[in-house]
Amino acid sequence: MSGPVAIDGNLEGPRAYADRTKSLDTILDKDREVIKDNGEVAHSSELASFRVTELLLPNSETYYGALLGNIPEGRGKYLWSDGCIYEGEWRRGMRHGIGKTSWPSGAVYEGEFSGGYMHGAGTYIGSDSLNYKGRWRLNLKHGLGYQVYPNGDIFEGSWIQGLPEGPGKYTWVHGNAYIGNMKGGKMSGKGTLTWTNGDSFEGSWLNGMMHGFGVYTWSDGGFYVGTWTRGLKDGKGSFYPRGSRLPAVEELYLNA
Repeated sequence: MSGPVAIDGNLEGPRAYADRTKSLDTILDKDREVIKDNGEVAHSSELASFRVTELLLPNSETYYGALLGNIPEGRGKYLWSDGCIYEGEWRRGMRHGIGKTSWPSGAVYEGEFSGGYMHGAGTYIGSDSLNYKGRWRLNLKHGLGYQVYPNGDIFEGSWIQGLPEGPGKYTWVHGNAYIGNMKGGKMSGKGTLTWTNGDSFEGSWLNGMMHGFGVYTWSDGGFYVGTWTRGLKDGKGSFYPRGSRLPAVEELYLNA
């Protein structure tokens, strides 16, 4: 069995994980001979009970911990030939419960597993210093989570299938901040971006660009109400000087 692999693009390893997260039954087959504590070779039919021991597998991988027969059950540690390590709880030969997976690159995941997958609440620290703490589903960030990117940017909010999606807040390392809806990891839907110079845009976004109806407000209090197309004003709008009040119809649209 090869080492465990996470699926998100920010995590270690390729997407081919089917043989890395399934049961160890293929290795610890009931018909396979294993090494007993005293070094003798024994058939698994002799070992259908709980015990704690070390298994040295033909593929140079090692398991040390609790077994039920020849299947990991309870707490144990598995060392893959490529240097990956899992230490934690097992159920029916799969990582299940609380545990920790370490990759040779230095990346680490610590948290909940289910059926061999990172699933539930957990923290991942990448070899590039990416740090994510939150919910997981089948090896992907899924649910509410907080991530610090390698460059210092931060996203806190909803994740779906490994990407920011739904309501959240993205803060750039230089101080700009976006609060609103995300889709596929980009600003999409309704949201407000505030720049460090005091300017802001509140309105509709598409693929990370202002797109649709919105209000751009300058730091001096003046604002422009109109429509944008892929980040550019398309000429359909009005400018209001400082001290003006947003027309009721536009305010109603923004708050819809």
